[in-house]
Amino acid sequence: MEERELSERGREQEAEVQSLVLRLRQYQAQAETTSQEMVFVRQAIGEHEKAIETIKQLKRMKAGDEMIVPIGANSYIYVTLGNTDKIIVRIGGGVSAEKDPDSSMEYLKEKKKELENSQREMAGVLQRIEQEAQKIQTRLQEIAAAGSSGAGAGR
Repeated sequence: MEERELSERGREQEAEVQSLVLRLRQYQAQAETTSQEMVFVRQAIGEHEKAIETIKQLKRMKAGDEMIVPIGANSYIYVTLGNTDKIIVRIGGGVSAEKDPDSSMEYLKEKKKELENSQREMAGVLQRIEQEAQKIQTRLQEIAAAGSSGAGAGR
């Protein structure tokens, strides 16, 4: 009778271990996805900061001033400003709008703020995922310790 109880307990523990390992893998996948999303959000925040700073610099310039503009692959061209009071801002869904520099900066600052809020939320989600994963790892260690001490006692 005692042997049957040990066998049942062993199967129950094995099922629990499999369930915990599956949940742990799911948490790890969620953590990886959230981390990748946070990288994209950080990049977007950086792009907004760069655009805001560029507009600030443009406000100090006048038509006819020359500037260097990046064209990609660490390459630049010289351009002469024709107009410094119109900025084209993408507002979403493939739609752009022409705005004055001040309203462009306000729009970009608001979008940056939204991105920062998203970043904070993602950080909270990531922290909760890591806490849950840690609980599972602790439980798996408990099961492993109980299993190794139980196996040693039977010999």
